[in-house]
Amino acid sequence: MFLGFQGLRAAVRGLPLPVAQALGRGMGLAAYGLLRAQRRLTEEHLRLAWGSDLAPDQRRRIARRVFVNLGQTAMEWMLLPRFSTEVLRRLVRSEGVEHLRDALAKGRGVILVTAHFGNWEVIPFYLRSLGFEGSVLARRLRYPEYESFLIDLRRSRGVSTVARGSSSLKEITRLLRANQIVGMLPDQDVDSLDGIFVNFLGRPAYTPIGPAALSLMTGAPIVPCFLAREGRRFCLFIEPALEALPSATRTEAMTKLTQAWSGIVESYIRRYPDHWVWMHRRWKTKPAQVAEGSGVGAEGHGSEPTSQRSQPALALSMVMGSLVLMLAVLGGCGKAGKAASPDASTNQEMSTFMLTGYQDTGEKRWQLEGQGAVLEGDLVTIHHPDAIGYEPGRTAHLTASVAEVRQTDRHVRMEHDVTIHTSDGLWLTTPVLHWIPDRNEMATEFPVRIETDHMLLRGREATGFTQLKRLTIIRDIELVLNPSDKEPLGGGGPRQVTITCDGPLTFDYEHHIATFEQHVHIKDPNGDLDSDKLVAYLDETKHTIRYAEAIGHVLIRQQQNTAHSERAVYEPAIGKITLVGKPTLLVYPSERGRQPARVPFGGLASEPSSK
Repeated sequence: MFLGFQGLRAAVRGLPLPVAQALGRGMGLAAYGLLRAQRRLTEEHLRLAWGSDLAPDQRRRIARRVFVNLGQTAMEWMLLPRFSTEVLRRLVRSEGVEHLRDALAKGRGVILVTAHFGNWEVIPFYLRSLGFEGSVLARRLRYPEYESFLIDLRRSRGVSTVARGSSSLKEITRLLRANQIVGMLPDQDVDSLDGIFVNFLGRPAYTPIGPAALSLMTGAPIVPCFLAREGRRFCLFIEPALEALPSATRTEAMTKLTQAWSGIVESYIRRYPDHWVWMHRRWKTKPAQVAEGSGVGAEGHGSEPTSQRSQPALALSMVMGSLVLMLAVLGGCGKAGKAASPDASTNQEMSTFMLTGYQDTGEKRWQLEGQGAVLEGDLVTIHHPDAIGYEPGRTAHLTASVAEVRQTDRHVRMEHDVTIHTSDGLWLTTPVLHWIPDRNEMATEFPVRIETDHMLLRGREATGFTQLKRLTIIRDIELVLNPSDKEPLGGGGPRQVTITCDGPLTFDYEHHIATFEQHVHIKDPNGDLDSDKLVAYLDETKHTIRYAEAIGHVLIRQQQNTAHSERAVYEPAIGKITLVGKPTLLVYPSERGRQPARVPFGGLASEPSSK
């Protein structure tokens, strides 16, 4: 099938757009006739959404146009790389671009939410032609060969793809902090993602909370937009930004934001019913009370139709390849099924969980939520925990796959992909984290990794405060930093400095000081420095080292030249070391022997003297 798809790409590459669109419409009609399971699913979903308001023949006509739209969309995708900025602007008109500009004017980036509606892949290309910068968040497809086609398609127009995964949150947050746009398509039921039930087309639908949670974490507004067909051209509709009310609790804010953008998606589907992908099983996950009452799990049928993934044999493999591309994009990547529920006779199971701690003044100090929890004795096991620790001027977001809460002392043990992300841009990841929220303390005996835009720190065993205002890493310490955005003199790419020590390493972010203890070693492109201790003074904005003071048995080596001192000042941004006190130098003559050797390592640049 993929070979047929590649052949189709080669065949249509030189076609005029109207001819390719006509070919796509024909392919869509062929798909409507051949893919019976998908056709029945589309018509049944139309019945669920409209009920008796649509007669059977009306549902069939809309379903047929849905397939026609998808076939046309597939052909347009193959021609997109050759569309110039001028062509895109002729093909697309827009309404509401001012809403996007107003949202970006706040400086927190924008979460652009759309749906599998119309030709959604054109949206980032058109916005790029207007001068907007951003990326697309995408999930992994069932067929990797088609995924590479889509990634290359976006890359050809200057749009990067962020693959959904453990590291995507950090990358998305970085883009939003740079006041860029992050595009998302969260209109499908994907059970591998955290979600809640909101009303959608008259029925409760399991909907990802990602856009709302990200908006609350970063302050970025949600801007819905939709690309609708107007004959051979398109119109991009951009809606006003959505933001949470300051007075709402976090749970209330996430629910209202998710319901708000879902309601806007629904309004466009009702205006353009043939533009949406009705063959996706949008209501496959059922609310807990419905599943329990019917005895059917999240994958059960209930009133939601099921479909087999078998495909009929097609003589035209080129057509089949293109149709698989569309189904790969629409097919979902959720888990095959839900785990069995614990025995209700011994455990108490909850669909949601929330625990909150308060200051003596009544202000909220921390909050812990989960998407489902099981109570067994003194322990509460929480699925997909999402926590916040509040401190003046700094907030910490804690996430993991699972957490256990000991009710007697509210000690929390978080496991699997544990992440702490502070509001000023620090990221900490570790396999297991112990959190005592009432004392605002955290600890781990496992490896830790801390990242900022200019620094990567690795070590093992750590203790500190939840907001990382103070953190001590016990051993196996290695810090790698790019101290300057500028290239060094003479080129050669960005400079990189590595600092290691036996430990401990203590970060005091409140006072912007880091202290390295025992056998400190600095590897700079210009040379090496060893000392007993290193006190580093941090840049408050970049969280990197402005300068550092080496103390005790300072030894500097550059090639065959060495210097000794009790103290030295190191400036990593420019690779300069200034010896303090009474330094001694051992400098060997240059190989040429024509002139005195010099040590160009910062403050050591001087005429040689021997000891």
